[in-house]
Amino acid sequence: MALQYLADRNGWLSFTHSTPTLYVTAEDDDFDVETLRAWRDEGFNVKYVPMGKGGKTYVNTLHHLGDSMGIGERYGIVAFGDAASICLEVYSEPKTSTSKLCSLVAYYPSSIPDPRHRFSSSFRVLVHLAQGTGEEESTVGVTRRPEVLGIQGKKRTVRKRITPGIGTGGLQSRIEYPVWTYEGVDAGFAEHDLDEYDAVADALAWSRSLDVVRRGFGAEVDLQRVWEENVEQKFHGRSTKKIMETYTTEPAPFVNFTPTLVGGRGHEELTRFYREYFMADQLPALHLRLISRTVGVDRIVDELYVQFSHTIDMPWVLPSVKPTGKKVEIVVVSIVGMRGGKVWSERLYWDQASVLFQVGLLDPDQVPEEAKKQGLEMLPVAGSEAARKIMDFESEDTNDMIDDW
Repeated sequence: MALQYLADRNGWLSFTHSTPTLYVTAEDDDFDVETLRAWRDEGFNVKYVPMGKGGKTYVNTLHHLGDSMGIGERYGIVAFGDAASICLEVYSEPKTSTSKLCSLVAYYPSSIPDPRHRFSSSFRVLVHLAQGTGEEESTVGVTRRPEVLGIQGKKRTVRKRITPGIGTGGLQSRIEYPVWTYEGVDAGFAEHDLDEYDAVADALAWSRSLDVVRRGFGAEVDLQRVWEENVEQKFHGRSTKKIMETYTTEPAPFVNFTPTLVGGRGHEELTRFYREYFMADQLPALHLRLISRTVGVDRIVDELYVQFSHTIDMPWVLPSVKPTGKKVEIVVVSIVGMRGGKVWSERLYWDQASVLFQVGLLDPDQVPEEAKKQGLEMLPVAGSEAARKIMDFESEDTNDMIDDW
């Protein structure tokens, strides 16, 4: 049964059926409170299971996690470190009862099953590995069980180097189950209370983990409603109070207009930014058009055509620049992070050189002398035609800036 997972009128997400149970497990008696809160904010009934001394007691606990559940109820597991290794081993066994397990996420386990092993199709698996930061190569144990004439032999574990994986994402392409490597971080990168914590790796792993857990439960998510309310208030309703209602309280929300480094972190800074700078004056001639939208498990990426006349102060795009009266056309990319059904972050990007060119603050003919001596006649900067070409590829010639094209 698919679980409906929709935003209510306050912006928070809630399940219309029974709240799904998510077990988080690690070695220590206590665990990172921010991680536990993040999963709770996403609508899960989070229960922490310490590994303790491990051994048969811990394995027996894993075998019976779903005993009290009724027909149709399922649970997920997010495990860390040595606990993750044990979970992978336990649930890789065909004899293990997994009818109620729907997702298993393992963060930096010390060992993993045979790369050729195929887990049961009744639940989803995801493994995160840390490649390490030291000079010595990081390794992970790979557990194999040889088979001769259909008879399985004794398990043996060998250490293998953790490779970067393929592409920029770190996917391990030679392992049957999904494994991702995180370069430049150590085990512990996803736990906020550890020195090894790394915000970039944690955010990437979180998105992948949330996707696997939600899909395991069959959760349907609507992230667009609260974001549309945010945009509506920023450009039309212009209510600072209503804008801030769309943001998270914890973790502290942040907005960064990357080309100009303006924005803010936390409700106090963002309230001031929107009230005193972003919405201080009504822009008389502003046109927005959505070109494309990509909706992920915990983020929305918008590609926007933006057209405006620079007739008022605009600190977010041209800080300290007095109105020039010039018309500007740009394409803005907005990457919106969501937590618990509200906006957590927004990062915006655009071609600032194109903006400066269009308002007369950048002259492509003003080439530095040293570059002139090397044959450069004009700076490689495009004006409004850059935005128009995205709207209509045939509107402008291609490769005009390449001399010998």
